[in-house]
Amino acid sequence: MIVNSVYIEITNVCNLNCSFCPCGTTASNANTADNRFAANNSSISANRAFMNSKMFEDCIASAQEIGATNVYFHVLGEPTLHPGFAHYLKKLEQTPLKLTLTTNGTTIERTGRQILTSPAVRQVNFSTHAYAELPRESAERYLQNVLDFCSLAIVERPDLYINLRLWNVGADEVTPWNSYMLKRIHETFGVEVTPGHFCCRHKSFNITGRLYLHEDTRFEWPKPDERSSKVPKPAEGPHHPVGTCRALDTHVAILHDGRVVACCLDHSGQITLGHIGEQSLAEILEGPLAHNIREGFAQHELRHPFCQNCNFCKRFK
Repeated sequence: MIVNSVYIEITNVCNLNCSFCPCGTTASNANTADNRFAANNSSISANRAFMNSKMFEDCIASAQEIGATNVYFHVLGEPTLHPGFAHYLKKLEQTPLKLTLTTNGTTIERTGRQILTSPAVRQVNFSTHAYAELPRESAERYLQNVLDFCSLAIVERPDLYINLRLWNVGADEVTPWNSYMLKRIHETFGVEVTPGHFCCRHKSFNITGRLYLHEDTRFEWPKPDERSSKVPKPAEGPHHPVGTCRALDTHVAILHDGRVVACCLDHSGQITLGHIGEQSLAEILEGPLAHNIREGFAQHELRHPFCQNCNFCKRFK
């Protein structure tokens, strides 16, 4: 089977601890200045780690075998914190795979040149909604660095797609930050953006060239379920909640430790289909668990407990 996108979590380490994300701080980054002020709302107890080079090579080789054309460097974590980030970009450049990089942008002053000069990078998504929970001085500095990168990319990489994400619509406490960000976009690019530019059907606004502002509501990460460790049984009539998902159709994910999971939201491996060090993605995707879940989606059945606890499924009618 062909799966277009593979999420490769090269690290689950992050230098922020946002209230809307289950990531949380670690010993690797707890001493950074901004983390002293970060929200303390981690829901993860897993060890923090970086994917090694051999496993990464296995991931991209296996991704090509299933016909993937696009990869991501995250499930959780900030990919630019990986010590081998530049090296992995070089590895990717040796393949037809293209990278959609999702980042909080806090390291862009250091990593921006690597990203701009890599032909493997097709798109960059900046999670600027994360700045709303930071001290204002830090937030403004990070945003300025991101806007500087965007200005440079417009000149040097006009082919590069960039999304400035504000995925916090409806959260009253972030309204001042959102207003400030729209103001800075206007000052930097001469384009006025108002909330009226967005609606439920049009969440993206073209600022200039291939630079976009994307607004959306927050979504809740699926909560782990103790039943998720059990293989779901085939349907026996209408006993499963109704719903569907694009997991195992448009994408599959590989966690930093090599576990292959069904979707990009399964950060804790609730639906572990196999291990990239033991089987190829092609073999794993043809396994009984993957087949059963995929068959359920095709029949609009959420057969796995993890999927039944996922609100994101509700977006797909």
